[in-house]
Amino acid sequence: MASSSADSGLNLHTLASRAYHHPLFWFTAVFIFRYLRTVVHLISFWCYQPAPIPRNPKYKSRDCSVILPTVDPKNPEFKECIESCLQNNPKEILIVTVGSENKTLCKAVARHYSWQFDTHITVHTCPIANKRHQVATAIPKAKGKITVLLDDHVIWPGKFLPTAIAPFEDERVGAVGTNKRVRRTDTGFNIRSYWNMLGAIYLERHNFEIRATNTIDGGVFVISGRTSLHRTRILQSEEFLEGFTNERFFFGLCGPLNPDDDNYITRYEVKKGWDIKIQYCEDACIETTLGTYPKFVSQCLRWVRTTWRSNSCSLFTDRTVWYRQPWCVYAVYISSFFNFALFNDFGLAYLLHRSGYGTTAAYWTLGVWIVATKMIKLTPYFLRHPEDLRMLPGYFAFAYFHSLVKLYALFTFWNCHWGGRNLAAINDPKKTDEFGLDSGEGFIVPYSLFGRMHHDYYTQKQRKAY
Repeated sequence: MASSSADSGLNLHTLASRAYHHPLFWFTAVFIFRYLRTVVHLISFWCYQPAPIPRNPKYKSRDCSVILPTVDPKNPEFKECIESCLQNNPKEILIVTVGSENKTLCKAVARHYSWQFDTHITVHTCPIANKRHQVATAIPKAKGKITVLLDDHVIWPGKFLPTAIAPFEDERVGAVGTNKRVRRTDTGFNIRSYWNMLGAIYLERHNFEIRATNTIDGGVFVISGRTSLHRTRILQSEEFLEGFTNERFFFGLCGPLNPDDDNYITRYEVKKGWDIKIQYCEDACIETTLGTYPKFVSQCLRWVRTTWRSNSCSLFTDRTVWYRQPWCVYAVYISSFFNFALFNDFGLAYLLHRSGYGTTAAYWTLGVWIVATKMIKLTPYFLRHPEDLRMLPGYFAFAYFHSLVKLYALFTFWNCHWGGRNLAAINDPKKTDEFGLDSGEGFIVPYSLFGRMHHDYYTQKQRKAY
């Protein structure tokens, strides 16, 4: 009897061992890990409900202070941004810029609009071109109960503020993010239109993710810094301001950070127990611009470096997400470390081939599934711009290329350069090459990794950049 039980146990162990080593097992495991979240997110996306706008709200537009950091007030989008903000009738707009010339330009803009609107507009200066420090300059001066952080190339719809502040009726909500859309500045079948489309799709995918995950467990990977709303008392705490302007990473060896500002704010609010709400609807949809080639690729590289840094921090340093956002731990944070379309898709095809089930029909089924799941997040965009379907193969090509960008970002995660913005030239106009680009990316290199000479050299460049 005992011998029979032992033999049965041995047989089960042998079968399990064989299954574990069979390519079909790994194909199934990778497939489920990769696509379970897609199926669940598709369901949760359609279960989402925005916060209703109450008839007698606790908070109104006049309770909002808008902080607008800028280093380029000459940009025509800057005036359009301010106009769209003023049409929403906030309590005040605090413009924070760098340098005497920019200050003069911003004051001229403020005077131009001050007599047309009731909103109080003030201009403040920061000694260095650093978004975190610019925002921190204005935060203590904000008088509204709600502080809105606004980028200088974002345009709001006419009913944005009344719609976006509605979630604050729930006193547990500390921050609100919204859906966003890229302005199609270039159309037709050409290279500029192609890069413009890629930027639009990039944010469209983000819209899908934040709406889906926020519905499930209230989590989001980030509240975009293009426009975000926060309870003022959260941002005005000394603890927040100290951490916000002095964030370091990789065991404190690298930093302080200039980018990743929105990720820090999101993590801080989650850590302090505040709920996050995504207000996803047409009246809350902001419009923004993104760079074309090569600026867009530089922006992508910065965003992916941010993902490596911030998601690692959420999982291993803050760790709050493990019990507050358990679904996002799998679907957002852990999945981001393995989300390489180039390797995953071709890896699945290889495992299918090795499994012995790699028939023509099986390959076609897998291929159709991969394309269909990629199209889920893009459907809203192509419904608005069906003419761009002719550039769809180009999108798939970039999606696979982006896996290489992501891999490169992993091995250069310590680079804190603000891709797409030449902040070094603003702080020191002489530090610009013949193309108008920053003459050095401004790496912050850990002493323990690369030695004293490299540390001194790059740290000096970074000080100038900040």
